[in-house]
Amino acid sequence: MTLQATSLPEISVEMPQLTITEASQHFSDLIKSTTAKKQRTLITQNGYGIAVLLPFEDLALLQKLEDKLDYHEAIEALDEPCENISLEELKKELRLMHSTQFINNN
Repeated sequence: MTLQATSLPEISVEMPQLTITEASQHFSDLIKSTTAKKQRTLITQNGYGIAVLLPFEDLALLQKLEDKLDYHEAIEALDEPCENISLEELKKELRLMHSTQFINNN
């Protein structure tokens, strides 16, 4: 498995940073500090951020925020004008999408 490294964003990262090697050597302690102190830790490789270890509550909050954003984007999309198509055309498009998805997933 290859990890995708990304350069650190231009924002200030106010959390401890460990290399992937350091994180693996101290993984048990890292998990304990994450749960006890509600601490996030940035994991780096070759100077680039590749992951963040965060408390489960933070993940739940992120998922709620993503859901809210998805909801608002869906509402905006519903307000956009679209062309009317017949039921037969829709079925044809859905069959095409489904067959393309099947090909891409195999």
